[in-house]
Amino acid sequence: MAEKVGVIIARLQPIHNGHLELIRQALNENDSVLVLVGSADKLNKRNPIPINMRLEMANEAVVEAFGEESTKIDIRPLDDLTDESDNSHDWGFYLYSTIVGITGSPTFTIYYSDGFEIIMLWFPPFITRNYVSFKLNARGTIAENISATKVRKMIVGMNVEELEKFVPSSVFARREILRQFIMAYGV
Repeated sequence: MAEKVGVIIARLQPIHNGHLELIRQALNENDSVLVLVGSADKLNKRNPIPINMRLEMANEAVVEAFGEESTKIDIRPLDDLTDESDNSHDWGFYLYSTIVGITGSPTFTIYYSDGFEIIMLWFPPFITRNYVSFKLNARGTIAENISATKVRKMIVGMNVEELEKFVPSSVFARREILRQFIMAYGV
């Protein structure tokens, strides 16, 4: 039987408990999980945290959250094909070929918490019919409706008590440097 692969695509600006819950679900339902950290090639207001820091925090968070199971999770950077607003089939083919190239599996399930209408635009029908399935977790049901935007606002506002509830220790420990990056690119 073929290995079941779960895929999560997120910018992790920064990683938070909602992301970890999505990874947990994918890990529980698959043999392996690929986390693609999107907009790896961007550094701007929407993406103020550099990719190397996002990957480092994510890897630490996954080891902390999942222990030995973390060996089943592969975290990789993913450059945008053009820009973040590209929802074309070109983006879908790029994404599909990247995932197959990394996992070696032509079939996989994408786990996500929002943007259903957008995600469905990425792939032509023959791919979604034969190779890619989707699992929606409504954002409001995961980690008290947390988002990276809310986390960045907590970091900038130095809302330490609130922040600690929603992020892994890898993010919490870097809150001062993260604040500097966020402030440098505008809140």
